[in-house]
Formats: sequence, structure tokens, C-alpha cells
Amino acid sequence: MKTIALITSVDYELFGDGSGDVTREQIDRITYLEQIVNQYGVKLTIMFEYGQFLAYEKFAVKNRKFTEDNEKIKEQLISLIKMGHDVQLHYHAQWENAIYDELTNSFDVNIKTIDISSLPYNIIVKRLKDGKFFLEDLLKPYKKDYRCIGFRAGSWAVQDQKKLLSALIETGFKSDTSVVPNTQFDSEQVKFNYKNCPSQYHYWFVNDTLERQGLSKLFVEIPIYTNKSFFAYLKYLNSKYFNSRRIVKKLYHIKVSEQNFSLYQKLKKVFSRNYYMADLNTMSAETLITMVEKVLNSNQFEDEDVIPIMFISHSKTSYALEDLHTFYSYLADKYSNRIEYWTYQETIDYIQKDRE
Repeated sequence: MKTIALITSVDYELFGDGSGDVTREQIDRITYLEQIVNQYGVKLTIMFEYGQFLAYEKFAVKNRKFTEDNEKIKEQLISLIKMGHDVQLHYHAQWENAIYDELTNSFDVNIKTIDISSLPYNIIVKRLKDGKFFLEDLLKPYKKDYRCIGFRAGSWAVQDQKKLLSALIETGFKSDTSVVPNTQFDSEQVKFNYKNCPSQYHYWFVNDTLERQGLSKLFVEIPIYTNKSFFAYLKYLNSKYFNSRRIVKKLYHIKVSEQNFSLYQKLKKVFSRNYYMADLNTMSAETLITMVEKVLNSNQFEDEDVIPIMFISHSKTSYALEDLHTFYSYLADKYSNRIEYWTYQETIDYIQKDRE
């Protein structure tokens, strides 16, 4: 009887246009989420936003609060590692060459480079290499076997998959989790197509692109779990999503990936959506349970003892999560012997054990 290992990833970041407050959008939201998941033995994997951190570091001479905020972030990451959680790398490339305006206390991010693969190759390599070094230098003193080996691209935007994959391998990463199966996005700022993935939830070893399966066992893609559904937008009609959206809309008005969208484009995006993802921030407990049970009851991958699946959430939208108690309690009551909670690093170590 197969077991599922749930990887609970959290994109740890401000809003896409550079706005927001570190304490409100990151520190407090993760504290809130951690208080819930710790009751059920759930391990979080924080996808640390390195571009934002670098920008705060760069402009600290103009705003002393940026130094204080980065120190808060480092303290929280260390605390999470001590508690048995995980931290891996996340990068929103619009922070490249961002400009800080002291008069308005705001950032002007570079929306032309939201896609990390749009950057020069040497810059991609440097950001990955430096981000990996930063996390390992910060966290290894508190967890000797810690390694930064997993990556997620900001906005999941990777149009040139070969370019990013080459940079990840060159800098020592073992895995990527940017791919969202069944999805396609096309705006002025973001373009990607993940409609031809090998699986909706199961990992695969990559070929020459992130979404193509290959024979090499050295690099693995762990996709964000999605389900196809003709009426997927109906899954978002739940109180958790509406309550969170009501709060967030007061703070963040237009996603950078949707700037200059017409009303028609916005409606088309909503009603043409044919997928929903295992997102703790937007899906109801009932939907999340159904997604887990779909994997448990599937005849696929019956020869595997453990099947890791990637869940996602975002610190900046982690409000109204009380129904997670329903989700985790149900799994504990009904599937205590078939559900485990793994970190991203534990997952990669398991997948690649004896395969390198």
C-alpha cells in the first residue's frame, strides 16, 4: 500500500510589484501558518525570495528599515530550520535592476525581466550560485546536513527551459519545482506553457527541458500538483479564498503578470482555466482532501512505496487558513499510516538515493 509524502512549500515574498511590508507579508504570515501546521507534524519548505533580499541589501543605505527587515528574515529562517522545517531558493527576476524611490518609499521593479530565463546566462548563474551560498552559509551552523538544492522560478515563468536547466545544473542544484502541469500563460510580461508534462503530480527526471522526461537520474522536476477540470474556476468559490482575497486586494491591486490586461483578458483567464492546484491559500479543505485521496486511490505508480507530491502556498496571502485544521485532522484520522510530511531536501535525498 503506497504512502504519500506531502511537501508543503511556501513562496516567501512580498507582492510582485515590490510593494508590501516584510513583517506583515512574510514574518507574521509564516508565524501564523507555522502555528497551525506544527500541531500536525507538518514540515514547511520556505521558498526564500533572494531577489527581494538583494534589493533590500542594495538600498539599505537609503532606508535603514531594509537592514532591519533582512535581519528579521534571517532570524525567521534560522528559527524554522531549528524547528525541522526547510528553506530552498526562489527568485523573482523583476528585482533585477529595481529602482528605489526615497520620496514615495516604493520600488519600481523591472517587469520586462519577470522571467528568469530572460536574463543573460551569466547573471542567472551568479544569482543561483550566490543564493545557494547565502542560504548554506546562514543555515548550516544550525543544521549540519542542510543543503540548498531546490529552486522555484518567480511566477513559474520559464520560457527558455534549457537555459535555466543548464544554469541550475552548473550551480549544483539537484531539482526544480517551477512547473505547473496543465498550465499556459501568455501576457506581455509572462509566457510559459506546461501543457505537455509527464504527470500532474508525480516527479520525473528531466531531459533537456524541465517538462520533458529523460533517462538521467541527476536532476529531478517536482511539479506543483494540479488537476484538470472543465469547471476549475468553481473550485475558487469558497470562503477561504474570498476572505483572503478581500484582505489582499486592499494591499495589492494588479498582479505584475497581468498589467495592461483588458477586462476581456481577465474574464477569459478566469473562465478558461481548466486546472486547479494544491494551493493551501485558495483551495478549500474539502478540495485538498479530494486531491490527496485521488493520488491514494490511483492505480498509477503502485510499485512505489512513497509518492511525494508538492503543495504550494504564499506567505503574502496566508490569511483565513483555519480550515487547514479540518484538512490535517481528516488526514490524521483516516490516513495516519499512509500520509507523511517531508521537506523538499528530504524528498530529493529520497528520490536520488543510490541513483547518482
